[in-house]
Formats: sequence, C-alpha cells, structure tokens
Amino acid sequence: MAESTRSKANSDRLEEAISKLTLSLNDTLHHLTHKIDELIVNLQKPETPSNSPSSSSTTSPPVTSSSPHRMKLEVPRFDGADPLGWIFKINPFFEYHATPEHERLTIASFFMDGRALAWFQWMTSNGQFTSWPIFLQALQSRFAPSPYEDPTGALFKLTQKGTVSAYLSEFEDLANRVVGLPSHFLLSCFVSGLSSEIRREVQAHQPLTMAQAAGLARLQEEKLFVARRQGRNRFGPKFPSPIVNHTSPSPSQTLTQICSPTPIPRVLRFPL
Repeated sequence: MAESTRSKANSDRLEEAISKLTLSLNDTLHHLTHKIDELIVNLQKPETPSNSPSSSSTTSPPVTSSSPHRMKLEVPRFDGADPLGWIFKINPFFEYHATPEHERLTIASFFMDGRALAWFQWMTSNGQFTSWPIFLQALQSRFAPSPYEDPTGALFKLTQKGTVSAYLSEFEDLANRVVGLPSHFLLSCFVSGLSSEIRREVQAHQPLTMAQAAGLARLQEEKLFVARRQGRNRFGPKFPSPIVNHTSPSPSQTLTQICSPTPIPRVLRFPL
C-alpha cells in the first residue's frame, strides 16, 4: 500500500514537471517568434539616419550623393602591346576605385600575360619596383616606342596607301604620341595625306573637325567604290555573237557538188 502511494506521488510530480517544462517551452517559443517578427518588420522599413552616438557606432552611414554606388569594372589585361593605351586605362581604373598605391602593383600583376608577365616577374624578383610611378616609367622604357623616333615627322609624311580606315588608324597611332600640336594643324595634316580623289572632295566641304573629315573621307571612298563597280558592269568586255550563215549548203549538198563532174561546155560549129 505504501509502495503504491509513493509510485503515485512520483507520477504526479513527473506530470507536474512535464507540464511546467511545456509551459516554459511555449513561452520561450512565443518570445522568439515575437522577436523574429520584429526583425522582419525592421528590415522592411527604410533606414533613417540617427544622430544618437549609439546608432552611429553600430550602423553604417547611409549612402549619399557623396558616396555613390560604384560600378564593378574589369582590369584591362596587358601582354606588351600598346603600353601607352594600357597606362591610359589602368590609371583611371585605380582612381575610380580609390585603390591605394601600395596595392596597385599586386593587382596589376594578376592581369599581365606573355612577355609582359615574364618581364614583371624578373623585375619584381630583382627589387626594381619600389613604387607605382617607378613601375609605370619602367614599363614605358621597356615596351613603348623609342624616344629617339620622330613621330611628328612620321605624321607629316604619312599618306594613304590603302583604305581610309587603315590610314586613319595609322594617323591616330602617331597623333597619340605627339603632344602640343593644335587641332587645326592635325586636321590639315590628315586631309593632306588622303589620296587625291578623296582629298579634293573632303576639301570642298571644308570640315572643321577630325570627325567630320574622317566621315567625309569614308563617304567619298564608298561613292568611288560604287561608281567603279557600276562602270565595270556598264563598260565590261562584250564578246561578239557567232555569225550563222543560213544560206550555207548542207553537208550532203556539199559532197554532191564535190563528187559530181563539172559539165563541159558544148562547142557550136557553124558551116563554112
């Protein structure tokens, strides 16, 4: 009897403990659910700047016009060709992303190929690059055209030998290496180097900029191409049509004429 009474008391205490634990778990779950709902509501609300010290230390500053979202750009690759063009692109790239100078060499090394990569490895292992400006100067000395070349003189002597596009590319390559020449002088130099049949048409329109001159030269080139193609179609070689002799005898008639004897003329005799 006493044993059954103790067993019942233990069972009652166990049920009471389970009931209390269940209530505690329900309260905890309800509290967590309420916190999650609050977080979701706060995330959906737009962020507003706060002037309190605590909020400024725990939250990042809002994006304003002074700190716009920067677009992700790719670093241009370099294999030793066109060093001046690569420098022209890599410097604005680092300035756009506000890259510190001591990190620029490391980033640039990941985007070198071929001969440029081999040169960079050799120079780095020998401690030749102590700063970013020194690296740029060494790159120009290694891959840029020789300073003893005269791009200005070559620009003056340049003439069109092929298409307008090819001539324009050569002209731009030389003009990029010339500093200090006025724009009207470059325009005159470009027009004077065109072929004679294109130059006359461009000069007649008196272009004011290089873009206008290049556009007129391309247009005149296309007009000449169309005119020559039409001229070949109009005045191309014409072969005479074969002459058919409709009165020529048939082969059987010809054979009969050859095989038949020629008639002998009859001599008429008159009496004396």
